[in-house]
Amino acid sequence: MPKFDLLLLPLLGGYVFLITFNLTKFYHQRIERQRLIFNSSILAFFISIIGLSIDALILQSAYLINFREYLGNLILIEYEGLNQSILIFCVSYPLAKLLNLIISDRWMLNFVVYKWGDDYEKLFWSSIQNKKDEDKLIMISTRTNKVYVGIVNWISEPIGNSYISIIPHISGYRDKDTQEFIVTTDYLSVLKHFIDNNEESLIDEKMGVFIPKESIILASRFDYRVFDRFTDDLEDELLVEQQL
Repeated sequence: MPKFDLLLLPLLGGYVFLITFNLTKFYHQRIERQRLIFNSSILAFFISIIGLSIDALILQSAYLINFREYLGNLILIEYEGLNQSILIFCVSYPLAKLLNLIISDRWMLNFVVYKWGDDYEKLFWSSIQNKKDEDKLIMISTRTNKVYVGIVNWISEPIGNSYISIIPHISGYRDKDTQEFIVTTDYLSVLKHFIDNNEESLIDEKMGVFIPKESIILASRFDYRVFDRFTDDLEDELLVEQQL
């Protein structure tokens, strides 16, 4: 077993695993440093068991014993337990990568968003999950009063400076005084053009709008039927006021 003064390498291995494995790296970028060290210590214990098991059951087998001795000779410093500590540290990264390959990215992202994501991330991910286009529509208002209505087609990993990509249907701005949504651009005809010409693959490239999450001040689901109803009511009220 590694000596107490060699536990730093397994601890670093636990940290490397936490920031490499997709299921843990998002969460551990958001917690305080003390909790990160504590979780790294716990994980270091389990990685040590895996590393020492690999050494005992595989590397010390009759077929690999010479290879094990060759690896040990590569380390010029002779110190009891050093080889095992280095092995434990080296196991952490490929183990995390292996689990990333085995477990579906979509499943892990779904788990991470609903477990640790904020309300915006949950709304955007829920929109992507919907099967019908009309259920995917989202209205996004930014700090510059710009408003987009469209379908979220991609969200970045929920870590650091995250952002989304949206395929807009309509866009405009909010009036500074009334906060009324005023439509200035209709993208539906452009979308129809791409679809009619079998060029759907170009929609993301040509029309995708990237919006940093930090610039979003309001996000909600959007329904054209509700929007049209409010618009009609507003027009009726303006007409009555003019007549008066």
